[in-house]
Amino acid sequence: MILVRMNYFWKGCKQLSKKIYLNAEHGGADSGAAANGIREDEANLKVAKYAQEYLSGYDCTTVMSRETDKALSINERVAQVRAQKPNLVITIAHNAGGGDGCEVFYWHTDSKAKAFAQELIKQFQAIGQNSRGVKPSQPGSYNFGMCREPAAMGIPAVLGEFAFLDNKNDVQIVDSDADLKREGEAYGKAIVNYLGLKKKAAQPEQPSTPSTGGAIKVGNIVQFAGGKVYASSTATAAASTRGASRCKVTVTAPGAKHPYHCISEDGKGVYGWVDAAAVGAPTAAKPVEVGCKVTVNKGAVYGGLTSARGRAVPSAQLAPKQHTVSKIQTNKGVREALLKEITSWVAVSSLTRV
Repeated sequence: MILVRMNYFWKGCKQLSKKIYLNAEHGGADSGAAANGIREDEANLKVAKYAQEYLSGYDCTTVMSRETDKALSINERVAQVRAQKPNLVITIAHNAGGGDGCEVFYWHTDSKAKAFAQELIKQFQAIGQNSRGVKPSQPGSYNFGMCREPAAMGIPAVLGEFAFLDNKNDVQIVDSDADLKREGEAYGKAIVNYLGLKKKAAQPEQPSTPSTGGAIKVGNIVQFAGGKVYASSTATAAASTRGASRCKVTVTAPGAKHPYHCISEDGKGVYGWVDAAAVGAPTAAKPVEVGCKVTVNKGAVYGGLTSARGRAVPSAQLAPKQHTVSKIQTNKGVREALLKEITSWVAVSSLTRV
């Protein structure tokens, strides 16, 4: 009778959320590979943040090894893993040395890590990258600490190398933010599939609102007053401090210490959870349409299908200068607008309607 009741009890318990450790390789003075105008440490961090953004819609917790351009030793990263006890460790990296394609490494004795590596390669191939296969990390051959040390703790860990930055063909699929976002989402999809993650239930409307009025919902554009930005809605210490910024709310956590996950729309670098008191009243984002006037956000890059794709839009063309949208279409999987005054394509997500 006791066993029956215990089984019933456990079936009724809610399964604990999975935790994923995203390790953006290199950082600070250690740039990693650098070729064709791309620094590996910067690309790694962007991909990690895009993966985190994708996973924010699923029932899981993500932990970032770093959220800024700072150096971390292998011992510091391993210590983070030991303290956090995640279900999965993913090191995000890019390659160099004249090769071509992607490869994923796993500790040679870990069958679970190998299974995830195979899923990750499949997602890389789904976005058009050539596969060099999954490869064992082992003593004397690809002996990577971030595969070896988590495995010793019983935690599956892989190291992904998506592309060779010094290869003129490979670099074309990592030379824009849109490309890095697709890569980050590939990591996210692999994690979701491997761990069997479920999408989060739709968040109810906020029961309380900032003093400026108006319920804040996912998708709202808000004014962040500036201040502390946190890695999670429950974090006790801030991950960074940012100035005032026009932001988009991507996730809400009603009742949490820091209830709004915000991402800068104006290039000011806000990316994380913030306090309700730091967020102003929401304004509905106006859709970008043909014929409307827009400004180009800081950090925007050119789109289109020419060699200019991925290059930064000059500061002289950024807000507050206004442009007219003459056409909208999808290029390389990104919805882009043709701006009449400069005859150039820019991602719609990098534009703000006036």
